[in-house]
Amino acid sequence: MDINKEKIDQVLSKSVESNSPVISAAVLSSEETLYRGDFGLADIATGKNVQKDSIFRIASMTKAITSTCIMQLIEKEKLSLETKLKEFFPEIADKKILEGFNKKNEPLLSEASSDLTIKQLLTHTSGFAYEIWNENVAAMVENGDLATAFSGDDNFLKAPLSFNPGSSWEYGIGIDWLGVLVEKISDMTLQDYMKKYIFNPLGMIDTSYDVPKEKIERLVKVHSRNGEEYFEMPFDPPEKSDFYSGGGNLVSTLSDYSSFLNMFLNQGKSSEGRILQKTSVDLMLTSHTGELLMTSMQTSAPILSNDVDFFPDTDKSWGLGFMINNEDIENGRPKGSAGWAGLFNSYFWIDPKNKIAAVILMQMLPFAEEGCLKTLKDFEKSIYS
Repeated sequence: MDINKEKIDQVLSKSVESNSPVISAAVLSSEETLYRGDFGLADIATGKNVQKDSIFRIASMTKAITSTCIMQLIEKEKLSLETKLKEFFPEIADKKILEGFNKKNEPLLSEASSDLTIKQLLTHTSGFAYEIWNENVAAMVENGDLATAFSGDDNFLKAPLSFNPGSSWEYGIGIDWLGVLVEKISDMTLQDYMKKYIFNPLGMIDTSYDVPKEKIERLVKVHSRNGEEYFEMPFDPPEKSDFYSGGGNLVSTLSDYSSFLNMFLNQGKSSEGRILQKTSVDLMLTSHTGELLMTSMQTSAPILSNDVDFFPDTDKSWGLGFMINNEDIENGRPKGSAGWAGLFNSYFWIDPKNKIAAVILMQMLPFAEEGCLKTLKDFEKSIYS
């Protein structure tokens, strides 16, 4: 597939003037980086330019990495897609479904009629939700009945279900549960497991949850927009985390995450050996939700996220850790592409048909911010046109 580098440069240089203070983006084949561009300021206050080794908060782009860890454990026969989570965490069997609240603002809970499985956790059909996009869960947090997912510990895992496992789709904290599962099976922290089995073999030297002091200066600042003016949002990762979130909180660089995506283009292989079997890669990039299509995500926290509906009016489902688009996107990725995003407006996709992948990193709130979505759309169009 031919890539017009000059056209992508034009699109992104224009976007950094009006849509996002900073943009780093790449297009990859299995053999090489077809395009790379870095634009804008890592820190508006100081005028510091983004660098090739600048570090970005990738938030929910962590999910694809945690999902890869789970597939490795499945290959080692430590579990299967149909394994019930209660086999490792018996307390999960007592999870109730949050139906709403009574007149005293107390949670109304009902019994779940089925057990949740690893596949449901990977595909967001487990019944778990996020407070950012679920009014009932947000109300529990606001009422003090549940810890926020931003508390820095694992207390938010005590959240109830929002529907019976396997009966619907809703983006949620299921992959955080899978991160805890990786730790239990491997007897390692999630960060240590990822470092040993993914980051080191792929040369991902700057991807981690904890950010040592010597790397703090390389972190790109998070900004939001007030009209045409940008202002900084305080989101600094800790030097040492109390909880490693399988669903988010990793930091990475454009080069590091490109190496991760390149592994999928090479059917699970890296220069240091095999990360996944080809069969696992194929499974991950295939829809597993059947008629349970992805729905739009209505925000309960406008400061953190707008309403989210990627490619409206097209069918989207979920593979094992990835959104799968079930139709060709006009001027964009073809049917069968797999991808996802991070809260700070970072996005990626893998295109098996054309054997390419792409990633674009920004550091803006709210998620699905209008200017950032326009940048993503223009970037994608500049690749496929």
